[in-house]
Amino acid sequence: MKRSILLTVILIINIYFTFLLSPPVFANKEFKIYETNCCTIQYVDEEHLKRFALRIGAIKYTGKGMDDNPSNIRTRVNEIMKKVQTSLGLHTSDLLVSIILYPDYNSLAKVFKQYTHKGSVNTFTDSVHTFTGSSPLAFYSHNTKSIHVDVSSITDGVLAHEMAHGVLNFYFKTPPPAKMQKILAQYVDLHLWD
Repeated sequence: MKRSILLTVILIINIYFTFLLSPPVFANKEFKIYETNCCTIQYVDEEHLKRFALRIGAIKYTGKGMDDNPSNIRTRVNEIMKKVQTSLGLHTSDLLVSIILYPDYNSLAKVFKQYTHKGSVNTFTDSVHTFTGSSPLAFYSHNTKSIHVDVSSITDGVLAHEMAHGVLNFYFKTPPPAKMQKILAQYVDLHLWD
């Protein structure tokens, strides 16, 4: 009961901040929610969720065609989070982060710019290795406990990298320094499936 109340409160806070900081492309659209054990995935269009699933390996091609069962997303996200926690040696069942899906790099870049413009530059940690311009392809916001991703560029490794920031910031009362987090998150990304 306590966990469900906590999850509801966190979801409401995340949705509030998502709408507060979301770019105009999402201004008149309602976010849909897809829940896993550890994450609440927020998206506008079913196609965004499918692209996200394909890019992180949740949609498989079999001899019978494409297996795009929605439960594959839940299984894959939970599997990646479990690998992240195992790699870091930091296990917790209370962790809940939001994953907010954006259709392309430009949409994500607008949100990233809003986060940095609002003076919260020290409240997020980004994926150093994913920069293609002035904004990352994914980033984690400690204030909103959310991972923001470009569905056209996300990979399971980049998702794991951002999840590592979430785990580190959740597990420690005072989060480790940004430089240490980057090193640990890069380690998780590189050794995700070892």
